[in-house]
Amino acid sequence: MKIALSRTAFIAFAVTVNLLTFGCATAPHHSGKGEVRVQKMPEIHVAYVEHKGLHEGGGEVYDELLGKLTGWAIPNGYWDFPRTTKIICIYPDPPGVPESEKRLWLGITLQRIVPAPAGINTMTIPENTCAVGGFVIAEREFADAWGFMYDRWLPENGYRPAEGLSFELQKNGSCTHPEKKHIVDICIPVRKN
Repeated sequence: MKIALSRTAFIAFAVTVNLLTFGCATAPHHSGKGEVRVQKMPEIHVAYVEHKGLHEGGGEVYDELLGKLTGWAIPNGYWDFPRTTKIICIYPDPPGVPESEKRLWLGITLQRIVPAPAGINTMTIPENTCAVGGFVIAEREFADAWGFMYDRWLPENGYRPAEGLSFELQKNGSCTHPEKKHIVDICIPVRKN
């Protein structure tokens, strides 16, 4: 089984297309197979909520999670999407975890770790060397983008996944994009073969 096939949970982030109505990033990205670079990613401070169980194709799960986050972040001044705040989607479980047991961490980036109420967790993703694929993609193209990264780009360029969390950084509100596309960075910790 290929890695991308065992990581089907990554496509679940695509259902947030109807949630992101707060503006549009202007950073250039490349569509199609994406522009990939290997770079040292700085540490990222995150506030997130966890969901355990089935979440693919369930937009209501993302609505609920993002609603909980923004209900806390907006009145406390932590929400400036997409200018300084990004939406981050992390799937922390390794391949082979049953779908009913998989965890989804839907979060927002923070400038620093801040106190959060019960039910909202905070963490710092440590700096790491990552393959970062910049994509401008439609909702239906998330699985292809992850598949391209794991099944094609990494092996063709002499890399393999390393310790650490893989994640997506959503950089726009897709509803504001002329083609309703997501501007997203897929970040995978890597090491040379």
